[in-house]
Amino acid sequence: MKLRRNLQIILCAFTAVLLLGTAVFGMSASSMAAPAGRIPVSNDGDTPSDIPSNVAAAVLDGGPQIGAANAIVMEVNSGAVLYSKNATASCSPMSLTKLVTGLLAFENLSTADTVSFSYKAINGIGSSVTRVGIVENERISVLDALYAMLIASADEVSYALGEKMSNNKINNFYQMMNDRVKALGGVNSSFSSATGTGGSKQTSCAYDLALVACELYQYPLFRQIASASWYEIPATNLKESRVLAQTHKFIRKNAKKYEYAIAGKSGGQAADKTYSLCTYAEREGLRVVAIVLGSANSDSSYDDTISIVNYVFENYKANSMRSIESSLNEDYTGLFDYCPMFDDGQRDLIYIDRNSTIVLPRGADPSSLVKTIEYSLPSEYVHGENIIGHVIYRYNGHRVGNASIIYYNQEYPLSQAEFDAVWPFFLIPPTMLPSQGGSGVVIDNSYLTVNITPAPTPVPGKATPTPAPTPASSSLIIEKEPEEPTGLFSSLSIRTRAWLLGGAIFFATFLPCVILIFVVLPRRARKRNRVTKRL
Repeated sequence: MKLRRNLQIILCAFTAVLLLGTAVFGMSASSMAAPAGRIPVSNDGDTPSDIPSNVAAAVLDGGPQIGAANAIVMEVNSGAVLYSKNATASCSPMSLTKLVTGLLAFENLSTADTVSFSYKAINGIGSSVTRVGIVENERISVLDALYAMLIASADEVSYALGEKMSNNKINNFYQMMNDRVKALGGVNSSFSSATGTGGSKQTSCAYDLALVACELYQYPLFRQIASASWYEIPATNLKESRVLAQTHKFIRKNAKKYEYAIAGKSGGQAADKTYSLCTYAEREGLRVVAIVLGSANSDSSYDDTISIVNYVFENYKANSMRSIESSLNEDYTGLFDYCPMFDDGQRDLIYIDRNSTIVLPRGADPSSLVKTIEYSLPSEYVHGENIIGHVIYRYNGHRVGNASIIYYNQEYPLSQAEFDAVWPFFLIPPTMLPSQGGSGVVIDNSYLTVNITPAPTPVPGKATPTPAPTPASSSLIIEKEPEEPTGLFSSLSIRTRAWLLGGAIFFATFLPCVILIFVVLPRRARKRNRVTKRL
């Protein structure tokens, strides 16, 4: 009886410990896996679900109802989201995958390089693909390959470009694709194909593809290619010349027309019989890219694009960055005005693109803009243009404008020490500089977001100014980055830390019970038996 009772006690204790450990582990894992500010998003288990909750938020709520399952409109320079519908939801990118392949080609290849077509490029891409008649061992230039891939959506060409960029190790190229999209801020992409067709199971989302499209738009050659209605590949080592036709109907201007479309890439049909499309459009200086995924048919993808792009043009306006700065700072326009300390007598040496724009809802008050400046000073200046930082504008928390701050180095007119000593003063009115008869001032850089800030080196013959408060005219807002966790486990992922914590709590509770059951209780039983025998 006593043995049976002990076994019952042991069984109950073991069950209680197991339940307690499991409950504690579950609570700790869930609390760590969903930190504040992040909302899990269901992606059918194909891709990570911890997507930032505000990543695809549009500046304005609302917009037209369209048939496409996923869509987004971005301003091409700032990345401002002007319309969004399920923009981070997982879906098939189909031939819009070639935008990623194209971006990597622009970044890693010369247009004069040669692309040679392997057996796999011709025969290993599946049957339901788009081809331009290239054969094994044929060679074309990278320039011809880009035209074939981007306007005719040639799958064998896209595959061959991927092989060239990965030294014929195509799986390495897929990793390059995923790394590049993630570096751009992508949140829900998993690429395993350079073409997106031929039975590919990869996934992406409208938001990620728009980021890629915005980056591509910065290349003048891409704009030239994506706006061409046709292109002729000259004769190669194996074939005569051939003419390629644009597959994007707005750009080819055959079956569909849209007056504001300036460039684009067709996306084709997915396995679920839906269609996708990438379109660049411009009106009144506002340049945008629209990504549409999951339209019921080809015509619907174009109609959906027209609806969302027209909505954006009717509700947003591109404003000159220079004019907004001039209206907000009447006495001094900072980066947008003359800086005498950076002047060689012929031109400004510190400047931004005077065509830079800020996108605002029509009728919005520019005074509500928040401006920050990020320094990114190089360790060595090259001849010509050097990007030394960025000016960024936000409206209600949304990024709506940005521009590079450029220092033009003309045969090294300034030494590094001279540059470092003068650089901070471009943020203050020139009249405050001693050289202009002013009292002098030192800018406190602590309120700026600084990437690299070399310590100023004293310049012979120049007096060191005394510290003074930051002038009110600088009108910059402090923005702090969220602090990263530190400590022994800071490098581990949230999921790993959850498992470690839950496991530690579980075994800290479970092990004492094991010791009690298998060590303490048996000892007590043996002791009782010895006493019984003596009696």
